[in-house]
Amino acid sequence: MDLRTAAVLLGGVLLRIAPSILFPGIHAVLASRVELATPASSYKQLREGLYLYDLGMAPYDGGVYHQAPLLLPAFTALGQITSLAPSALPIAVLYAALDTLTAYFLSKISLSRKQLQWLPAAVFMFNPVVLATTLARSTTTISHAALTAAVACATAGAATPSVLLLALAGHVNAYFCYLAVPLCVLWATTARGRAASLGLFAAASAGLSYTGFLLTGASPFSFPSAVLMLKFLTPNMGMWWYFFIEMFDFFRPLFTYIFQLYSAIYVVPVTLRLRREPLFALACIHGITTMSKAYPELGDLGMYISILALYQDIFEHVPGALLSALVILHALVLAPSFYYLWIYLGSGNANFFYAVTLVYAIGLTILIKDTLRAVLRREFEAVQGVAVEGAAAKRAVVQI
Repeated sequence: MDLRTAAVLLGGVLLRIAPSILFPGIHAVLASRVELATPASSYKQLREGLYLYDLGMAPYDGGVYHQAPLLLPAFTALGQITSLAPSALPIAVLYAALDTLTAYFLSKISLSRKQLQWLPAAVFMFNPVVLATTLARSTTTISHAALTAAVACATAGAATPSVLLLALAGHVNAYFCYLAVPLCVLWATTARGRAASLGLFAAASAGLSYTGFLLTGASPFSFPSAVLMLKFLTPNMGMWWYFFIEMFDFFRPLFTYIFQLYSAIYVVPVTLRLRREPLFALACIHGITTMSKAYPELGDLGMYISILALYQDIFEHVPGALLSALVILHALVLAPSFYYLWIYLGSGNANFFYAVTLVYAIGLTILIKDTLRAVLRREFEAVQGVAVEGAAAKRAVVQI
C-alpha cells in the first residue's frame, strides 16, 4: 500500500468516527431518511428484529424485519459485548472498519488493473452519499465490504474465497447474486470450471440460508421473498413504490414478477457482450440494479461510482459525464426538500418526491449508457488497431 492510499484510508476512518463523538444524534437523523435506509437495510428495523429474536419470536412474522437472518445472531453476539446504539463508539468503529476494508479492496483491484491505487479508495471514502449511508448504519455497508473482497479475490485468482464472499454479500443483499454471472468469468477459464464455480456459489448461498433457518427458525425463503415480492411499501429512491401504491392488489403479483424480470434480464446479455471486461460487466449490472431494484438507496450509487473509478482511462470518452453528474446532483438536492414538503408540511404530494426519483433514474441511465459506450469504443479501437477520432468518434458503430 502506498502512502497516498494509507492517508486516504486514515482520513476516511477519522471522518466516520468523529461524528459519533461530536454529534451523537446525527445517526438517528440520517437513519430516518428514506434516501439512505430502506426496509431491506435500515439499522432501526434491524434492532426491532433483534428485539423479536431475543424474545424468541419469529422475526419475519410481524412484518417489521426484512433483512438477512444471519444478521440477527451476529448482532446479538455483538450486543453481548457492547451497546448496539447507533452512536456507540464500538458500532462507529465497526462501520468505519467495514468501509476501510471496502476502500482497501478497491485500491487492490485498481492496482491489479495498473490504475491509480488511491483514487477509487478516495472516491469511496470521501463520497458524501457513502459517508451518509455509513453514519445511518445501513447494513448495505456490510454487503459492500463482502462484494469488494469477492472481486479482489477474483482478480487475484483466488476463486474459492471469492465465491464464498459473494455468497455472503448475496445473503445480505439479494441482488448481489446477479453478480455471480460476470464474476464466474474471472473464477474460471473453462465452461466446466465456471459451472463448478456457479454450483459452489449456489451451494454456499443455500448453506447460509439454511444456517439462518437453524439459528433463527425463519424459513430460508423469508428474506428473499420479503425483498423480491416488495412486501413493505415505503417511499424510496426507486421507481417501484409509487407504481404499486396506485395499483389494485389483484395485479400486484404479475407486475412484481415483471419488474423483477427487468432487473434480471440484463445479466446474461451484458456479461456475454462484455466477456473481455467482466469487471465492467459487473459494474454495469450493479448500476442497473441500483436504479431498478425494489429497495434502492444512495449507498448503492456510491458503490457504483467507486467501481467506475477503477476505469479511470475511459472518462475522457464519456460525453455525458457532466450532464449525468448534474442531473443526479439535482435529484439529490431536491429529494429531501420534496419529501419534507409532502410528509411534514403537507403542501405537496407524492408526485413531488416521485418526480425526483425519476430524474435520479434518468441521471443514472445517462451514466450507465455513456460509460458502456466508452468501454465498447475502447474495445473497438483495440480490436481494429486504430484510434477513433474527430467526426468518426461520433458515428455509430455496430459491433457484435
